Amino acid sequence: MMPLEALSSVLPAATDHSPAERKTVAGVTHLAPPLSPLSAQSSISNLGRTLSKTGAVQSRYQDIEDSDLPDGAKSLLRMIRDLREMLNRLARELQQVQADKQMPAETKRVRLLQLQAQISAVNSALVQATQKLASLIRNASLDQAQQMTAGQLAL
Repeated sequence: MMPLEALSSVLPAATDHSPAERKTVAGVTHLAPPLSPLSAQSSISNLGRTLSKTGAVQSRYQDIEDSDLPDGAKSLLRMIRDLREMLNRLARELQQVQADKQMPAETKRVRLLQLQAQISAVNSALVQATQKLASLIRNASLDQAQQMTAGQLAL
């Protein structure tokens, strides 16, 4: 079978398309691409986006958002919280891999090394974010109450 014949046996014939799917431009017929479920577009209204954002913020970062800290400090506090959660998740996963008796030894060793590297990277990012927060607190001339609030929220 010739390569062209192989393609024509897989591709649908041009007659399989309805006139609405065909478009003639300068004497050449073009077929409109078929609509697929993956190409469907949806949109969320502004109200829906606002409700979605406030719901997520209220549940997870509400104490940070309610504080009277500068936006930069709030951003760092959110990052610190996220990094701590990621570190806890990785530590749990590490414990699960260590406890898994059915995992092949080599697979277990590789996975443990991967998790240890990820934990190290997240821990470094956490240390850097904490240092940036401490620097921001010193340089932003925050009053003592704001400094205490930032310290409590960082824990």
